[in-house]
Amino acid sequence: MMASPPAHSIAGAPAAQLDLPDEIMEEIFVRLDASEDLARASAACTTFYRIVSARRFLRRYRSLHAPPLLGVIAADLGKFYPAEPPHRSAPAGRAVARATDFTFSFLPKPNFWRTRDGRVILSASASSASLEGLVLVVCDPLHRRYVEIPPIPGDLVACVRHLDSLEMEFEPFLAPPNEEENESSSFRVICNVMSAKEVVTFIFSSATKQWRHVTGIILTHGGVDATASPRLFVRHYAHNCFYWMHPYNKNLLALDMGEMKFSFIGLPPKIIRLGPPLHVLKYAIVELGESRLGFLTLGHSYYGLGLELYLRDSGADAQEWRHSKTIPMPNYNGCHIVAATEGYVLILQAVSSLYFTGPQYFTLELKTMQIERMCSMYSRSLHHKLYANFPPPLSPPSI
Repeated sequence: MMASPPAHSIAGAPAAQLDLPDEIMEEIFVRLDASEDLARASAACTTFYRIVSARRFLRRYRSLHAPPLLGVIAADLGKFYPAEPPHRSAPAGRAVARATDFTFSFLPKPNFWRTRDGRVILSASASSASLEGLVLVVCDPLHRRYVEIPPIPGDLVACVRHLDSLEMEFEPFLAPPNEEENESSSFRVICNVMSAKEVVTFIFSSATKQWRHVTGIILTHGGVDATASPRLFVRHYAHNCFYWMHPYNKNLLALDMGEMKFSFIGLPPKIIRLGPPLHVLKYAIVELGESRLGFLTLGHSYYGLGLELYLRDSGADAQEWRHSKTIPMPNYNGCHIVAATEGYVLILQAVSSLYFTGPQYFTLELKTMQIERMCSMYSRSLHHKLYANFPPPLSPPSI
């Protein structure tokens, strides 16, 4: 039996050392579209982590890339439902669910919450008859930090003394960050005092730690029924403006955050009024592109079934609404628009279909108009919120 020839070992070349300047690595990392890929890169070595976790890099990356949609906050259940496979955000959603306390166990049980930029605002007395009794907390659930907001001072409360306390509703929510706030962890809180006839707006700055009265408007000037409940207003945000829909209003109520002024905008053609209260949840205001405003209608359109999209330019010189396209919706019956944020629309399908049993939540990505299943939960609440944020370490503390 012949002996096998001796094995020859080949000396391997030393591993090539990647020795690129930080500036070049930053240019590579900032072009990664998927934040999950960037998070994995940062975990590869200490050099990558140092570059990716630098505040200057994070500001640049977040200005170029929208945060991924991670799941749904179920306010009525005190739970976070991460995106489920095969949704592209399922891995990041699970990671955030493990790291985040969405039960807010370290805070008093809230009556409601609102989300923006990874922060959550909570209130323990949103329906209190006293504005002085409104208890507000702004929280970063990912890092378990919170800030208590001081009450609105008495001299400002005097601005709403003339309103009927029995019909007043308080609407606190987070303002979109301005350029200075993007550079820091500061934030602003808006609080609307709403009655059937009037809206009075206050704003709090974490930088100055003070409230101030900024604007107001008489609702009956815009066609709102003076007997209609302010609880029926539904708020949306697009292009630095907030918009409110009311089932008994002929117009949209708009608040320009740059000028801090209210105005009224007419509804798209064929939509004379928004209809009964539940029908308001068939509509959404969204932003498309740099200056286009979108109005989505669900299963209630002159042009057919599904999602109808109307467009108009934003700003004072905008033209009238024009119909843009129809987006087919599978089994549109029993669907409601629950929320719209960060370039996505959350749609609840409350009626079981041939493919799914029980309530299902879907997302519509406005950039691609792609509809994707997000998750399922046995709750048909219409007050759930989308949660979009970058996974750690791309999300430093926001408070």
